[in-house]
Amino acid sequence: MEGNVGDKMGEKRLFSPSALQILCLVLVPKHRLTWFILPVPKSAAESLVKPLTLITPPFSNRALFPNGFPANSHPVVISTGFQNDIRMINLKIDNLLGASIYIPYTDRLKDGKTPFNFPVQNYIGGVNGNDVQGAVPALVGTAQGTNIFVGAFHPNDNAYAPLASNPNEFVAQVNQVILPNDVSGPGLEPSAFDLDFISTRTPLYTAQTFHTLINQPAILTNTLCQRNTYYFNETFAAPVFRSGNATLYGPLEGSVPAVLKGRYVKQGGYSASAEMLGFNAESCGDAAKNSR
Repeated sequence: MEGNVGDKMGEKRLFSPSALQILCLVLVPKHRLTWFILPVPKSAAESLVKPLTLITPPFSNRALFPNGFPANSHPVVISTGFQNDIRMINLKIDNLLGASIYIPYTDRLKDGKTPFNFPVQNYIGGVNGNDVQGAVPALVGTAQGTNIFVGAFHPNDNAYAPLASNPNEFVAQVNQVILPNDVSGPGLEPSAFDLDFISTRTPLYTAQTFHTLINQPAILTNTLCQRNTYYFNETFAAPVFRSGNATLYGPLEGSVPAVLKGRYVKQGGYSASAEMLGFNAESCGDAAKNSR
């Protein structure tokens, strides 16, 4: 792992409705993720959450958006990372990789004020090229209310990898596995998104920004919602602010909805290691109340 430039950022807990978190009562002692916040046209985000609507984020709150936010845009969060020692009720998985795209500040309760995360895409895959190891967790997760696709990741044994030409620059790539080919490979694996980033001491957002966006309950497909909590109070948390580029690939070349397709340059991100505790699905009203 790289040397970290981040100080103690004051945030001990983060939540994300990522691909591995839809399974009930999951504890992930070592979980390394990178999140990026992307400004997308508000109309694009609205089209994805229909028939629900969006809540306007508090862009004037400088504790959350110290640099403001682009006009007529809405934040979309993407995340990718490496997770090991995954413990479910009667199952233990040593290692998996997961990635997600989701839209915070979705008005699930239709009250105009209570924010939820709307999952757009989720991916899960095994390590060291064993992508289909994610098939069973993906099926279980989909049955429990979050649509998940089997994914292929680069690197396939870590959260991200340094460039050979610049060890201070990092990359992470996520593909959707439609047709695996373990014999002669690769199979049919359209791209989802790529990240290319560096550490920064002048971040676009604060740790509180990521805490607030990530900590919103996730909307499930079965009328319920779900809370999952990351704990960053261990010595290995090592949070780091990031600056970098994200490329999302649309249907003609990849697996992401067309309205999100594009290259997002010089965006703000956050990497950290954590422990994660997942909760059982509950009514969305209870999820909102219990996440406060």
